[in-house]
Amino acid sequence: MSAAPLVSLLIPAYRPRFFGEALSSARAQRHASLEIVVGDDSPGEEVAQAVRAAGDPRIRYERHEPALGFAGNFTRLFEVSRGTFVKFLNDDDVLHPDCVPRLLAPLLSRPEAVLATSRRAVIGPDGGALAGDTATLPLMPADGFMAGRALGTFLLRLGVNRIGEPSTVLFRREAVRVEGGSIFRWGANEYECLADLSLWLRLLARGGAWWVAEPLSAYRWHEGQQQRTPGTAVKCILERWLLVEDGARAGFLDAAADHDEAARVAAGVFLRFRDDETQSPELRAALRAFEPRIPARYLAGSGA
Repeated sequence: MSAAPLVSLLIPAYRPRFFGEALSSARAQRHASLEIVVGDDSPGEEVAQAVRAAGDPRIRYERHEPALGFAGNFTRLFEVSRGTFVKFLNDDDVLHPDCVPRLLAPLLSRPEAVLATSRRAVIGPDGGALAGDTATLPLMPADGFMAGRALGTFLLRLGVNRIGEPSTVLFRREAVRVEGGSIFRWGANEYECLADLSLWLRLLARGGAWWVAEPLSAYRWHEGQQQRTPGTAVKCILERWLLVEDGARAGFLDAAADHDEAARVAAGVFLRFRDDETQSPELRAALRAFEPRIPARYLAGSGA
């Protein structure tokens, strides 16, 4: 076997529609010591055909039959890859050609940094630029280092993933421990809707982050994304509270005011959906069942 590459770029694929663009952006990275590992969960042959057409010896391809699912695909790719540094790339996102080298450089020079991330652009189905939202606002106005505990606490208080989606981050393999067979499990909780943020917080509990102010990746908004499906709606609400619990156990939110602010933000999202009569009866029933887990002081004044 050849020497292990420095960086593993992992594409968990299950939608062929934009896969070719994602793969092309992975292959265009201006970094020599790179492997590209594709895990194919799709039902058809389009992903496999795109990989064959690329003819790139850096690509390792796996067909998953049956499909491994969201967490299973990400976890499998992490476990079979060989790089010291790891970067996921969603099958509908794209990377700037300098994404890997720009994120790798500070990790090589700053051993206290466990992840590097950047601002990301937002694009539509046709690749055209879209306006971002509060999640895509910059963490800092210029490149720089952020202490892990402080950044994690800030994110939990804000209730927004400013670090970015899986495609945005490069991280140290040695800083991640797979729990319970899933890269997105944190203690007793398996994260799905906020899986990326749960992973970033686990990393930040072990070290700091480097921020690049220039957009180095593009996140694609389109219909059919997993976060937009009804089956994940409840998870998107409840996982906000679970992150506060898990984050506090990991050493974030150690100041009472920080913990109180994060809890109120998470509870506010919970109450907004619980009390919204336009939501489905199933969703509201699931929230009611979870409600005893939230201390009453965060539910006060809701009109419940």
